[in-house]
Amino acid sequence: MVEMYAKVRSFINTIVERFFSTDKQVERTILFAGLALVLVAGSFASYYNFDRYYSNQQPVSQRTVDAAEQAVKDDPTDLDTRLDLAETYLHFERYDDALAQASQVFIADPTRQRAWLVIGLANALNGKPAGAINYLTNYVNAFENEEMPGLDKELQEAAYFLGTSYLQLGQPGKAIFPLEQAVGWNQMDADAIYQLGLAYAGVGRYEDAVNMFASAVNFVPNFTEAYQSMAEVYDAGNKPELGDYARGMLAYSQKDYSSARELLLNAKEVYPNFAPIFVGLGLTYEAGNDLKNAKASFDTAISIDPNNYTAVRGVERLAALLNQ
Repeated sequence: MVEMYAKVRSFINTIVERFFSTDKQVERTILFAGLALVLVAGSFASYYNFDRYYSNQQPVSQRTVDAAEQAVKDDPTDLDTRLDLAETYLHFERYDDALAQASQVFIADPTRQRAWLVIGLANALNGKPAGAINYLTNYVNAFENEEMPGLDKELQEAAYFLGTSYLQLGQPGKAIFPLEQAVGWNQMDADAIYQLGLAYAGVGRYEDAVNMFASAVNFVPNFTEAYQSMAEVYDAGNKPELGDYARGMLAYSQKDYSSARELLLNAKEVYPNFAPIFVGLGLTYEAGNDLKNAKASFDTAISIDPNNYTAVRGVERLAALLNQ
């Protein structure tokens, strides 16, 4: 029973603490807490008994899908139950199935906003951005003026995928506003910040793009794609030494610490007051177990930018290690 509760709790917590790993670009997963509660509440006892007395049990994912499918079979006319099934398929990356179920709901009731969201997300996640635009636009328009959009994860995801759909269609100008909304509603969303940087770069707003990439890597220091894009933007802006900084951080994120150190030291000679260079050196030295130089680099970064989160955390982390 404890194991089952832990699985349910983890499933629900994901929508609250959804977000990012510290590896590459954060992979997004849309989970629906309400669905978890509905499915588990109706079958928790049977799951518990099955787990207790049988060793060869189905994976939780298949049991969840089976329960949602059975609910639709029991009452095929219940549109909310069919949307629960669509969301279940969406969670388990069965995008065509999710689209099919949500489309049936939309045909029966075109005003069902949950259907708009599922259809939009299923298309966006399935590499069909053109099919996502109208549905996600309608969903964002319906909820963007609610009292606390920062707490509405579905709204944030709708805005994010609306923006990235425009980017995939080669329309960065149209991507900017929904991505600005997504970032405004969740200012720690490194993915949305990065995608907004791409949109800015796509319309030639290079300074804004760099600011977004820099913000993204503050949250995810080894965000490879952000550093690659940053280097390209610096080069486009005729700032090759800052491009070396970005390439140094790209090398760091790829664990090529020797190249990272060389590039960052070169950049430091031209930009001795650019705190991110010293943050990069601190991370690179730390990765190479040169803790004294790592701490010194973080200290320098803080002297330039006292609020640099990565540097402050680095000093705290290394102080503890050096005092052991």
